[in-house]
Amino acid sequence: MIEPTKRFISLLKKSNLKDYYAGDDLSRIQVDAFISKIAFIYEKVRNTIEYKEEHLLRKSAIERIVWRRINIGISKENIATSLIKELIRAGYLENNLIPTAKVEEVNAIINKYLVLMNMCGAKKTNSEGNKLLRWLISLAACEIEESLVPPIQHFALVHFAYQVMGREVNLVDNALSAEEKKLQVVIAINRVLIKSDPAMVHFLIWKYYNPKWRQVDKMQLQQIAQKVKNLKLAIERQAKYHLSEKLIRLFKKYAIIFQVLREIILENPEEAEKIFSDPQELESHIKKTCEKLYKKARTKLRRGIFRVTLYIFITKMLLILLLELPYERYIAESVIYLPLIINALFPPALMFLIGMIIRVPSKKNTQTIIKVAKTLVYQGRAGEFTGIGAPLKRSQLKSFVFGLLYFILFAASFGLIIYILLKLSFTVFSVFIFLLFLSVVSFFGITIRQGVRELVTMQRKENFFGFLLNLLSLPFLRMGHWISVKFSKINIFVFIFDFIIEAPFKIFLEVVEDWFAFLREKKEELYH
Repeated sequence: MIEPTKRFISLLKKSNLKDYYAGDDLSRIQVDAFISKIAFIYEKVRNTIEYKEEHLLRKSAIERIVWRRINIGISKENIATSLIKELIRAGYLENNLIPTAKVEEVNAIINKYLVLMNMCGAKKTNSEGNKLLRWLISLAACEIEESLVPPIQHFALVHFAYQVMGREVNLVDNALSAEEKKLQVVIAINRVLIKSDPAMVHFLIWKYYNPKWRQVDKMQLQQIAQKVKNLKLAIERQAKYHLSEKLIRLFKKYAIIFQVLREIILENPEEAEKIFSDPQELESHIKKTCEKLYKKARTKLRRGIFRVTLYIFITKMLLILLLELPYERYIAESVIYLPLIINALFPPALMFLIGMIIRVPSKKNTQTIIKVAKTLVYQGRAGEFTGIGAPLKRSQLKSFVFGLLYFILFAASFGLIIYILLKLSFTVFSVFIFLLFLSVVSFFGITIRQGVRELVTMQRKENFFGFLLNLLSLPFLRMGHWISVKFSKINIFVFIFDFIIEAPFKIFLEVVEDWFAFLREKKEELYH
C-alpha cells in the first residue's frame, strides 16, 4: 500500500464531525426542539420551490441568512449566533453539537468580509456594487460552512485523487504556469468529486490568489480591497478555463472509484488499514460497497424525481392559476380545458417517466471498478494519459454548415411539437408554456440521470434509437439549461419567500424561542 493511500485512510478516519467536536467540558449551542420542527418544515417547503442539489442546501442557506442579516435592516451585531441557531433550527446542523466558541470564529469571518465590502465599495446602491456584494457574500458563505463543518473528507478525496491521478495529467497550454496547471487540475477534481458549485470554485481560486486569507490583517485587507475587482475578473477567467470541460470528463470516469474507496474507509475506520493491505479483502469490500451505492442511487433517484416532480407541479399549477387561465378567459375569451389539462399533467408525468427508465449499473461495471481501484491503491496511478490540449479549429465553411444544421435541428424539433399542439387547440400562450416546461423537465431529467451515470466507469454503446432520441432532445436540453439559469435569477416564488415571508417569520421564531427560554428561567427560579 502506497503512502498517498495511507494518508487518505488516516484523514478520513478523522473526518467524523462528532469526533471533531468531541469534549465533555464544551459549552454548546442549543435551540428549542419545538421551534426547530417548525423551522425545519418551513425550510423543506422553501427548498421545494428552488431546486438545488442536497449537498449545496446548507451553503445556500448560509448565503441567504447572511444576505438577509446585513441587507434588510437587521442588526449586524453578532450575526454569527443568529446564523448558527437558524442553521440548527432548519436541520442543517445538529442541535447541541456546535461549541459556543465557534460563534467568535464565525463572527470574525463575517466581520472580515464586512470590512472588505466597505473598503471596496460593494453596496446595493448600484448594479456593479450589488453584484460585487452578492459575490463576496457567496465567498463568505463558503468560508463559514468550512468553519462550521470542516471539509476533512473533501480535502482527503481531492488530495488522494491528485496524488494518484492528477499529477499524471499533462495539460498542454503554454499560456499557463505550472502552478496554474495544477490549480486547473485541482478545480476539475473538486467539481467532479466534491461537486463544487461556482461559488465553491471561486472560493478555491480566491484562496489560491490570497494564500494568507485565513489570517489576513487590516493592512492586507486594504491591499486586497484595492484590487478586488481585478481579482474577481481573474477568478472568473480561471473558473471558465477553456480546457476545464475536458479535464472534468477525464476525472468523471474515475469518480465512482474514489467514492467506493471513501465509503469502505468510513464504514470500517478501525479495520481500514487491514482491508486495504489485502487485495482480496479489498475486492470483497468493493463488491459490497458497489451494491450499497447502487441501492443508494436508486433511493436518491426516487427522492430526486419526487422533489423535481413536486417542484414542477407546484410551479406549473401556480402559472396556470396566475397566467394561463386568466389569459384564456380574458384575452383569448374562451377556455379550452384539454390544453390546460395537458399543460398541468404532462410535465410532472414526463419527469416521472424519465425517472422510471433510468437504470443503475450492472455487475460488469463493478469488475471494472475493482480493477482500476487496485491500480490506484497499490500502484498510485490510473494509467497513461495523453496530453490535454485545445481541439483543432474548424474552418469557417465547416463551422457555418454545422451551425446551419444545428439551427435546422432546433427548428424541426420545436416546429413538430408546435404543429401537434396547435392541432390540439392550444393557444399561442399555451404552446409557449408547454415548450417552456418540456425544456425544463428535459434538462432536470438529464441532471438527475447524471447522478446515476457517475456510478458508471464503462462507456456504454449507443444504439441508433438512443442516438436519434438524443439528437431530437438536444434542442430542448439546451433550452432547458438556458431557462433554468435565467429562471434561478428571477424566481418570483423564491423572492416572495426570501424577502416577504422569511425575514418576519424567522424573527418571529427567534422571539418565540427567547420567550420560551425566559419562561424556563422563571420556572427554574421556583426551585431555588
